[in-house]
Formats: sequence, structure tokens, C-alpha cells
Amino acid sequence: MSHFRKSLLLSASSLILGALAAQAAPSGTLRIGVGAEPVTFDPSFNTLPVGNAVNLLVMDGLFEVDAESQIVPNLATDWGFSEDGMTFWVTVETGRTFSNGKPLDAEAIAASFNRMLDPELNSTYLGLYETLGEAVAVGEDRVEFHMTEPNGHVMMLLANTAASIVDAEAAGEMGAEFGRTPVGSGAYVVDEVIGGERFVLVPNESYDGDEPATLERIEFMAVPEDGSRMALIETGELDIVERVPPEAIETIDALGDAHVINPASMFSINMELVMRGPLEDPKVREALNLSIDREGIIQGILGGLGTPSVGMPGPGTQEELRVTYDPIPFDPDRAKALLEEAGYGEGELTLQMTCPSGRYIKDAQVCQALAGSWQAIGIDAQPLVKDIGSWSQTINEPPENRTDNMGMVGRATAGMDFTLYRLFYTGVGANRTGFSDARVDELLTEGRGTTDTDAQKEIYGEVQQIVWEEQPFVFLWYQTQALGVGDDVQNLAVRPDETLLLDRVTIASDS
Repeated sequence: MSHFRKSLLLSASSLILGALAAQAAPSGTLRIGVGAEPVTFDPSFNTLPVGNAVNLLVMDGLFEVDAESQIVPNLATDWGFSEDGMTFWVTVETGRTFSNGKPLDAEAIAASFNRMLDPELNSTYLGLYETLGEAVAVGEDRVEFHMTEPNGHVMMLLANTAASIVDAEAAGEMGAEFGRTPVGSGAYVVDEVIGGERFVLVPNESYDGDEPATLERIEFMAVPEDGSRMALIETGELDIVERVPPEAIETIDALGDAHVINPASMFSINMELVMRGPLEDPKVREALNLSIDREGIIQGILGGLGTPSVGMPGPGTQEELRVTYDPIPFDPDRAKALLEEAGYGEGELTLQMTCPSGRYIKDAQVCQALAGSWQAIGIDAQPLVKDIGSWSQTINEPPENRTDNMGMVGRATAGMDFTLYRLFYTGVGANRTGFSDARVDELLTEGRGTTDTDAQKEIYGEVQQIVWEEQPFVFLWYQTQALGVGDDVQNLAVRPDETLLLDRVTIASDS
């Protein structure tokens, strides 16, 4: 895929390796064990890193985010703003096709964006992207976005996998099946999906780009249970496993034919609070935050695979705009006092907490530990540990439909606007806490309207300050990535948001 191709321009030696890989015929099967299976591959609805990895292989975008969280062009060859800043135009490569043979021209690209921007589709990302307005094809190779308001972060929006180009006509004809076997123009296609078991990618035989598939087959196996996933790499049945638990690191490193890697991570793990009832009271939210022994849980349960949060956006989100604070202290006595001030005695406050099993490192155990922390200050905390599908359905419900009080969610998105706008602007799709603050809305709108870095620092600094003080989340920690990788896997890269970049991967054997 093109994010590597563009980066390779910076390195002559890497360019040679990339060219050789691109010329070789696809060879070998790569087998990957994932803890969570995507509900859909439709980029308008996918929210999981493993879905991002598939989207990057099956679809192209105008731009992409590389392994260093930098924006690089993919289909785009030139781009810019109109003088009034209300139109963003992109010139694209010509002569490409979708996997079904239909042309990938400006009209098809505009149709893909307008599908995502159609309120009737109800994309998860509609609120975040709607300032793009309307995409218009101009000739075969130019797409214009006639925006509803200025947006200095439009390239980050276009680089996210939510903006992957799909055959919108096929999506309309295929209905729900499109989420299983989407039609894009990437080097691979989804060949097989067995829900709850595995999904398989094979080379796109009609691919006409300059970076064809390197592998004959990529198998993703859904194995939520940590021990089972680790056993499969220990026996050589898998080549890559994600989210290695701390107790398995030494075992994998000792195998002799596999090892554990710790790529950079921006994953911010939090309990996102549904801001109604008792959680509307800031004293209750502060009590929840003060009663967590973050360092103790990190060392005792996560085996050190995390660092306590010092702000909502994780490291690497956009460092020049990121603000950090002192870690929240562990002060259960102060937490009890705050609950009493809020009018809650021992056992008078009941809170239900939704957690996944297999999505984050030791998530189910962490859920129990958090419940224990809150029970220790007199809250009737009820952990609801769910399978990935049920958890995803719950946390993606609008806050007015939620029957629980909070959900464990990890966030990892490049770009400060992308991260903060979708979580804290009133009413947008990923704002599942119901958080609403007029000043934050004003600042986020203002931040989109400027490209001045000094102004952005001030704007996004104030947003982060308000969020840190208002505590719509119980801020927990930044997760450290840990993947088990077979020694025969070459050229694997991993983005800080846990997305595997597999486009250049080769495998020495198919054992």
C-alpha cells in the first residue's frame, strides 16, 4: 500500500527492498491471532484496529497514516485549499479499478465520500466528517470537498481508514453483506468470513496498482482468550498474536522461533461515564477517579504493560498540541468524603460497568479490580463483562439508550481534532458519554477553523484542561503494546493505534 511507498522515498535501501517485494509473486500464508473480531469491515462503521488493518489491505484512501502517525499520500497526487478555505481539492491517480472491475475515478471517489456523509447511512463517523460537506467530481481525476465550515484538519480526516474509498454502488446493492466482503481497490480482497472463528484475505486478482500483494493468504483467527491465543503461537499454528499477556512474554521469547515486540502506543484506556443520574455530579466522578490505585493495577494485573494517564489523549496523538498533568492520586479517604458530600452513604450508590473480554490487556480482570476499588469506598459496583460483540453494541448505544453507567473503552487516534472532537463535541457519533459543554463546543469549532499552530495549542490546551477537570471519564492508563511475532515474519510494522501494517509483510516459510 502506498503509505510505505511514499515513506520509502526517504530511504534508498528501503526503496530497493520495497521494489523487490513488489516484484515478487505472492507467497506464503500469514496467520494472525486477534483478541477481538470486527463486527464489520465497512469503513463507515468499523471501530477496531484489526478492521483498520483489513481496510488498508482491501481499500485505498486519498491519504493514509504511516507507522509514525504521519500523513502520507496514497491515491492523491496533488491537493490544496481554495483561497476562501471552503473547498479542499485533491487530484488523484487515474486508470485504477475496484476489485469488481469498475473504474476508480473521481466520480467513484466522490460517491464513496457522499455515501459516508449521507445522514441516512448513519455512519459512526458522520458527526466527525460532516464539515466536509459534499464531495464533487471534476473530470476524471479531481475531487473537491465543498465544506460547510473551514477545517484545518481535513487531511487527517481523509487519512483515517474511515475515509477509505469503497464502491458505493456495490455497497448499496449488497446491503449487509458489504460489511463482510467490501469492494475496494486494494491489493487484497476478503475471501472468507466465518463469524466467531476466522476471516481470510487473498490477493485481488484485478489489482492494478504498483504495490501488489506479497502473500498468498492472510488468515485472521479470532481467539479472545489469552491463554489459547498464546498456545497457538507456541505451537507454531500462528505467526502473529496480539495483546500478549505479561505472564506469557518470557515463554514466547524463549521459544527460539518467535519473540515479543513492544511498538509505540497511543492507546488511552478509560472508563467512559454515562453522564446522567449520579454521574452528573462532579463529586461522584472525582470520587471514582480518586479511588483507583492505577500503579498497583498496572504492576499487579498488567505486569507493567501500561503507564498511568496524565491526560486523555495518549502519547503520540499529536505531541505539539498535547497537554499533560500530574497523575491522579490514589486517595480513597477523600473519595469516601466526596461521596458523602454528594449524599451517598455506604451501599446507597449502585453503578453498572460494562467491560469487554479479550479487547484490551487483562480487561476482564481489570474490570473486577475496578469494581473492587469502588466497592471499597461503599459503592455497589457491578461489573458486566461481555463478549466483544455484546460489549461493542452496548458502548456504541446513544447515551439516552444506555442502561449501564459506564464502559471500558480504549482510544487511539492520530490528530488532536480527530481525537477530541469525536469524543467531546456535543452529539457526535463517538460521544457516548453524553458530555456537553458549550465552551468545549466553541473551542473545538474554533480549532477546526485555524491552521495556526500557536492558536491550536491554546485552543486544544483549554479543551484538554476542561476535560481533565470535568472528568467525564475515569482516566486509567496508556496501554503498552505487546505482540508475539514469529521470526519468519518480515517487514511487519505496527502503528501506535495498534493497526498492523501488513502490505509489505513476507514470510519465510509456510510451516
